[in-house]
Amino acid sequence: MRANKIVIAVIALASVLGVSAAQAQSVRARSLAQFCPTSQDVGSQSSTIYKQSAPLRSGGVGTPLIGYRREPTLIYNKRNFSGSSATIYDSEGNSIARCPHLSAHGHAGRARCTIQTSTVRRAAIRKTGSPTIYFKVSGRLCVKVADAGRCVGSVKGLCNQLIK
Repeated sequence: MRANKIVIAVIALASVLGVSAAQAQSVRARSLAQFCPTSQDVGSQSSTIYKQSAPLRSGGVGTPLIGYRREPTLIYNKRNFSGSSATIYDSEGNSIARCPHLSAHGHAGRARCTIQTSTVRRAAIRKTGSPTIYFKVSGRLCVKVADAGRCVGSVKGLCNQLIK
Protein backbone atom coordinates (compact mmCIF):
# COMPACT_ATOMS: atom_id res chain seq x y z
CA MET A 1 0.00 0.00 0.00
CA ARG A 2 2.73 2.46 1.01
CA ALA A 3 4.77 1.52 -2.07
CA ASN A 4 1.79 2.35 -4.30
CA LYS A 5 1.45 5.79 -2.68
CA ILE A 6 5.14 6.44 -3.28
CA VAL A 7 4.83 5.46 -6.94
CA ILE A 8 1.83 7.79 -7.33
CA ALA A 9 3.77 10.62 -5.65
CA VAL A 10 6.78 10.03 -7.90
CA ILE A 11 4.57 10.08 -11.01
CA ALA A 12 2.87 13.30 -9.83
CA LEU A 13 6.24 14.93 -9.17
CA ALA A 14 7.47 13.74 -12.56
CA SER A 15 4.57 15.45 -14.33
CA VAL A 16 5.35 18.72 -12.53
CA LEU A 17 9.01 18.43 -13.55
CA GLY A 18 8.19 17.42 -17.12
CA VAL A 19 9.59 13.89 -16.82
CA SER A 20 7.71 10.84 -18.08
CA ALA A 21 6.20 8.38 -15.58
CA ALA A 22 8.44 5.59 -16.92
CA GLN A 23 11.55 7.72 -16.31
CA ALA A 24 10.39 8.59 -12.80
CA GLN A 25 9.70 4.95 -11.92
CA SER A 26 13.05 3.83 -13.30
CA VAL A 27 14.84 6.33 -11.01
CA ARG A 28 12.98 4.90 -8.02
CA ALA A 29 13.60 1.31 -9.14
CA ARG A 30 17.34 1.94 -9.31
CA SER A 31 17.60 2.74 -5.60
CA LEU A 32 18.18 -0.88 -4.51
CA ALA A 33 20.29 -1.51 -7.61
CA GLN A 34 22.57 1.35 -6.53
CA PHE A 35 23.43 -0.54 -3.35
CA CYS A 36 23.07 -4.09 -4.70
CA PRO A 37 24.20 -4.28 -8.34
CA THR A 38 24.40 -8.09 -8.03
CA SER A 39 21.92 -10.06 -5.94
CA GLN A 40 21.77 -13.77 -5.11
CA ASP A 41 19.15 -15.65 -3.12
CA VAL A 42 20.24 -16.96 0.25
CA GLY A 43 21.02 -20.68 0.11
CA SER A 44 22.99 -22.76 -2.33
CA GLN A 45 23.22 -20.03 -5.01
CA SER A 46 25.19 -17.75 -2.70
CA SER A 47 26.70 -20.47 -0.43
CA THR A 48 24.98 -18.94 2.60
CA ILE A 49 22.62 -19.98 5.39
CA TYR A 50 20.24 -17.50 7.04
CA LYS A 51 19.07 -17.99 10.61
CA GLN A 52 16.60 -15.70 12.34
CA SER A 53 18.05 -16.79 15.70
CA ALA A 54 21.36 -17.98 17.07
CA PRO A 55 22.19 -20.25 20.00
CA LEU A 56 23.08 -18.61 23.28
CA ARG A 57 25.59 -20.72 25.20
CA SER A 58 26.97 -20.49 28.72
CA GLY A 59 30.50 -20.23 27.25
CA GLY A 60 32.08 -21.00 23.87
CA VAL A 61 31.51 -23.79 21.35
CA GLY A 62 30.44 -27.04 23.02
CA THR A 63 29.16 -25.45 26.24
CA PRO A 64 25.53 -25.91 27.34
CA LEU A 65 22.77 -24.17 25.39
CA ILE A 66 20.86 -21.72 27.59
CA GLY A 67 18.55 -20.11 25.01
CA TYR A 68 18.46 -18.30 21.68
CA ARG A 69 19.30 -14.81 20.50
CA ARG A 70 16.51 -13.63 18.24
CA GLU A 71 19.01 -11.83 16.02
CA PRO A 72 19.48 -12.29 12.25
CA THR A 73 22.63 -14.15 11.24
CA LEU A 74 23.95 -14.77 7.73
CA ILE A 75 26.45 -17.66 7.69
CA TYR A 76 28.96 -17.91 4.84
CA ASN A 77 30.06 -21.33 3.58
CA LYS A 78 32.69 -19.72 1.35
CA ARG A 79 34.59 -16.45 1.52
CA ASN A 80 32.26 -14.27 -0.57
CA PHE A 81 32.20 -11.29 1.77
CA SER A 82 34.49 -8.34 2.37
CA GLY A 83 34.82 -5.49 4.81
CA SER A 84 34.16 -5.50 8.53
CA SER A 85 30.36 -5.55 8.36
CA ALA A 86 27.30 -6.24 6.24
CA THR A 87 24.52 -3.69 5.77
CA ILE A 88 20.90 -4.87 5.68
CA TYR A 89 18.61 -3.13 3.18
CA ASP A 90 14.89 -3.49 2.59
CA SER A 91 13.55 -4.21 -0.90
CA GLU A 92 13.56 -0.50 -1.79
CA GLY A 93 17.16 0.15 -0.76
CA ASN A 94 16.53 1.69 2.67
CA SER A 95 19.29 0.82 5.16
CA ILE A 96 17.90 -1.05 8.17
CA ALA A 97 20.95 -2.30 10.11
CA ARG A 98 24.68 -3.08 10.04
CA CYS A 99 26.01 -6.41 11.22
CA PRO A 100 29.68 -7.13 11.96
CA HIS A 101 31.48 -9.96 10.17
CA LEU A 102 32.67 -12.54 12.72
CA SER A 103 34.28 -15.94 12.70
CA ALA A 104 31.97 -18.96 12.57
CA HIS A 105 32.84 -22.43 13.84
CA GLY A 106 32.97 -24.76 10.81
CA HIS A 107 32.16 -22.01 8.26
CA ALA A 108 34.00 -19.25 6.38
CA GLY A 109 32.42 -16.53 8.53
CA ARG A 110 29.14 -14.88 9.47
CA ALA A 111 27.39 -11.54 9.77
CA ARG A 112 25.73 -11.57 13.19
CA CYS A 113 23.46 -8.68 13.99
CA THR A 114 22.83 -7.26 17.43
CA ILE A 115 19.39 -5.97 16.45
CA GLN A 116 16.31 -8.14 17.00
CA THR A 117 14.96 -10.14 14.04
CA SER A 118 11.46 -8.83 14.74
CA THR A 119 12.75 -5.23 14.54
CA VAL A 120 14.43 -5.85 11.17
CA ARG A 121 11.36 -7.64 9.77
CA ARG A 122 8.92 -4.98 10.99
CA ALA A 123 11.09 -2.15 9.59
CA ALA A 124 11.16 -3.81 6.16
CA ILE A 125 7.39 -4.37 6.18
CA ARG A 126 6.65 -0.85 7.48
CA LYS A 127 8.76 0.79 4.75
CA THR A 128 7.93 -1.51 1.81
CA GLY A 129 5.08 -3.86 2.70
CA SER A 130 7.50 -6.79 2.27
CA PRO A 131 9.55 -8.83 4.80
CA THR A 132 12.33 -9.23 2.20
CA ILE A 133 15.80 -8.04 3.23
CA TYR A 134 19.18 -7.86 1.49
CA PHE A 135 22.56 -8.32 3.17
CA LYS A 136 25.23 -6.32 1.33
CA VAL A 137 28.23 -8.60 1.81
CA SER A 138 30.76 -7.00 -0.55
CA GLY A 139 31.12 -3.98 -2.82
CA ARG A 140 28.81 -5.41 -5.49
CA LEU A 141 27.09 -8.47 -3.95
CA CYS A 142 23.91 -8.65 -1.89
CA VAL A 143 22.29 -11.79 -0.52
CA LYS A 144 18.48 -11.73 -0.66
CA VAL A 145 16.41 -13.22 2.18
CA ALA A 146 12.74 -13.55 1.13
CA ASP A 147 11.44 -13.27 4.72
CA ALA A 148 13.61 -11.97 7.57
CA GLY A 149 11.54 -13.98 10.06
CA ARG A 150 12.22 -17.40 8.47
CA CYS A 151 15.39 -19.50 8.28
CA VAL A 152 16.86 -20.67 4.99
CA GLY A 153 19.20 -23.67 4.95
CA SER A 154 18.87 -24.58 8.63
CA VAL A 155 16.40 -26.42 10.86
CA LYS A 156 18.20 -25.76 14.16
CA GLY A 157 16.95 -23.74 17.10
CA LEU A 158 13.92 -21.54 16.42
CA CYS A 159 13.96 -22.24 12.66
CA ASN A 160 10.59 -24.00 12.87
CA GLN A 161 9.00 -20.68 13.87
CA LEU A 162 8.24 -17.39 12.16
CA ILE A 163 9.68 -14.52 14.16
CA LYS A 164 7.41 -11.53 13.65
